[in-house]
Amino acid sequence: MAAVALDQYLASILNSNTDDTNELKLKSGNKNFDLFTIYLENHNTGIHRYGKDVSTILYVVRGAVTVKSNEKTLLLKAGNVLLLIENCEYEIQNQTNDAVLTKLKFKPGFKYHVFFKKFACKDPQEYKVIKKIVNVLEKEHMLWLKNNQVTRPAQVMQNVVNGYLNDEIFVGGLIIAELTILLILSIRARRMVTSAGLNKTKFEGSALDNYIDTHFANITLTQAAKYFGFNPNYFSNMVKQKTGKSFVDHVDERRMQEARNLLAQLDISLKEIIARVGYSSKSFFYKKFNQYYHQTPATMREELFRQANINLK
Repeated sequence: MAAVALDQYLASILNSNTDDTNELKLKSGNKNFDLFTIYLENHNTGIHRYGKDVSTILYVVRGAVTVKSNEKTLLLKAGNVLLLIENCEYEIQNQTNDAVLTKLKFKPGFKYHVFFKKFACKDPQEYKVIKKIVNVLEKEHMLWLKNNQVTRPAQVMQNVVNGYLNDEIFVGGLIIAELTILLILSIRARRMVTSAGLNKTKFEGSALDNYIDTHFANITLTQAAKYFGFNPNYFSNMVKQKTGKSFVDHVDERRMQEARNLLAQLDISLKEIIARVGYSSKSFFYKKFNQYYHQTPATMREELFRQANINLK
């Protein structure tokens, strides 16, 4: 199966499914492959809770998925990868209509730290990085690789899923090599996000950006202040003082960036975009959009389609 068609193939499985189970098991093309089993997250209603399970990798093939674990709510987007260790409890709280979430469930006994240490050379700096990653996983029980669809790590994950589905020799060795590449590329590109990166006791601009990036669709100043451990008024003044912009300006900027990304997609209506980025009023969204981009959403969409050589006529 061609890698470019992976999302359509997996989406067709979800669309044709009639079962009400939370997970759909995908059969490996090679019957002797035994490193992990891949499941698709179903779109049936309700919160999908998982706990005391094996080590798992969540990979968003397309769309967006909200995952909660250890009181942290993460908005995973297409290309994102989340590593979860054994016995880590988590919930799949929400998925966009077009979301395709794959879950690589490793066999019992698989340990990330053993796997990671195997590919570190005899270099003190590399050992230091691997040790830090292992410590993060043991302490926080998860590690977020915040890649996107166009980055090489996301393409590597597509290769992993395709390799699992196809009947080819040496698939086990190839997939282990691909997973190694995934982690190394993510490390070198500094794509890893940890809970510690969102510091509750020491406010930093990057920590605020990470928090807003995760919660922008449903966020309030009071919630953010509580997360960082400050009084709302004090927090608001501190954000303005340290960044030169108000908290609301930061949120609106992130929402406008997301709106632009969504406008470039053919199958998402303007009504859905407004809801996704966190606005309840169409007129208010139009006002903010015009202030930020100095054009209407419709005009921008036409321009984005023209740049992508998409002709709707």
